[in-house]
Amino acid sequence: MPRLLPLLLLALAGVLVGLVDASRDGADDLVVLLAAVVVVLSVALWEVLRSRARISLRPDLAAWLRRQGAATGEPADRLADRCVAAYRAGLTRTEDPVR
Repeated sequence: MPRLLPLLLLALAGVLVGLVDASRDGADDLVVLLAAVVVVLSVALWEVLRSRARISLRPDLAAWLRRQGAATGEPADRLADRCVAAYRAGLTRTEDPVR
């Protein structure tokens, strides 16, 4: 899960509460401002959610990732990244510059 996801969800929830409260109080200018913030946060949330490349794995490999992640405490996404980087390094005989 991207690190920004919980922060964006929390910010969006807070702004939505403010939007509902402002609309109940009849503060039209604040409603417009908060609605614009909701749109910006929604776009940012969408970008964060779609920024991660999606790959599909064979069921046995996906099960191994889940078991290995549970055993080591490492998130399955990070473990998959390391596995792919190690495989690529073996193919190209180079180190992964991004860690």
